[in-house]
Amino acid sequence: MKSFFRKSSVIFTAAMLAVAIPSCKDNDNGNDDNDELLMAVLESYVDKTIIPTYKTLAEAALKMREANAALKSSPTDANMAAASDAWMVARVAWEINEAFLFGPVGEDALDIDGHIDSWPLEIEQIRNTIDEENGEITGAEAWNLDSEVIGFHVTEYLLYKDGQTRPVGDLTTAELNYLTAATDALVWDCVLAYVAWVGEENVSAEMKTVFRENPDVVSHLDNNPNFKNFATKMKLGEGTKYSSAVAAVSEIWTGAADIANEVGETKIASPYETGKTEEVESWYSWHSLDDYKNNIESIKNAYLGGVNNDTRTAVSLSTYVATKNAKLDGDIKAKIEETIDKIGAIGTGDKSFYEVVRDQINKAQVDAAVNACVELAELFTSLEDIIE
Repeated sequence: MKSFFRKSSVIFTAAMLAVAIPSCKDNDNGNDDNDELLMAVLESYVDKTIIPTYKTLAEAALKMREANAALKSSPTDANMAAASDAWMVARVAWEINEAFLFGPVGEDALDIDGHIDSWPLEIEQIRNTIDEENGEITGAEAWNLDSEVIGFHVTEYLLYKDGQTRPVGDLTTAELNYLTAATDALVWDCVLAYVAWVGEENVSAEMKTVFRENPDVVSHLDNNPNFKNFATKMKLGEGTKYSSAVAAVSEIWTGAADIANEVGETKIASPYETGKTEEVESWYSWHSLDDYKNNIESIKNAYLGGVNNDTRTAVSLSTYVATKNAKLDGDIKAKIEETIDKIGAIGTGDKSFYEVVRDQINKAQVDAAVNACVELAELFTSLEDIIE
C-alpha cells in the first residue's frame, strides 16, 4: 500500500553516437566523451520517453473527466460503458510510467504515486463518505481525502464489477457524484505530474487552466520547488537531486529494477501466497495482468527509449550499455520480453489474476513470472558496475 503526503544539453543523432562510442574507448579525453554520451542518454530519455508519457496520461485523464461528466448528466448504460472505457485508457497511461516513479511523482517528492494509486481501498470509509455527504463532495474536498478513498481504484470500484462495466442502475446518485469528484482529484494529480516535469509555462492553455483549478494543487508544487521543471534538472544531470550525469542516469536503471521487483514480489507473489484476493490490484476490472505487463513495458520504454516499438530512439540506456557490455544489453532486452510473456501466461485458461489467486491455480506460471521479474531486476542492478 502506498500513502500520500506522508548547461546546454547535447543532442546526439545516430551518426554522432557512432562517433562517440569509439571515442569513449580510444580517446585520452574518454571521461569527457563518456559524460557527453550520458548526457545524450538523459536528453533522449526525458524528451522522448518521460515527457510524452506524462502528456498522454494528462490528456487521458481529461478524457476520463469528460466521460464521467457525461455519465453524471445522462446516466445511461452507453455512457457508463464510455466512462469505463475512458478509465481503462487512463489506467494504461498510468501503469506504463511506473519505471520512472521518481522525481516529482515519487514518495520523497510530491507523492503523486501514493495519492493516485494506493491499494487496497478502504471500502468502508468510502461507503461512509458517500453516505455522509450524500455524494455532495467537491473535487477539491476529494483531493484532500486519504489516498485509500480516491484515485484510480475508487473510480474503478464505481465503474466495474467482476471484470465488467457495471449497469448504470447499480449506481446511486450519490455514487455518481462521488465518482465525479474523485475523477476531478485524479485529473489534477495527472496534470500535476505533467506540469511538474515540463514546467507550467510549457503546457497548453487548457492544461494550465486545469492545473490552476485547485489552489491546493498549485500550492503543493509551489511548496516543493525542487521538483518544478524537473525535466531540465534531470537533463542537466545536476541540481538539488543529482550530483552528476552518472547519478541521473542511475535513476533509469534503479527505477526499472524497483518496478520489476514490485511487480514480482508485491503485486504477484504476495497475494498469491496469502490467497487474499483483496490484495490483488485492479481486480474490480480484472485488469491486473495487463497492469503488470504494462509495468514491464514501462521498463522497456525506459531502457530502449521512446514510448513504444514504433518510436525507439537512436540514443538510450540500451545503446550506452551495449558499448560497455553487448551481451548484458542483449540479456536485458531478452529478459524484458520473457517477463512480459510469463506474466501473460499467469492467465492460462482465460483466467484473471483475481481468479488465479482465489482458486489457487496456475502456480507454475505464477512462479515463473515472479522469477522472471526477480531476474530482470538483478540484471538492471548489475548496471551499477558499468555506468561511470
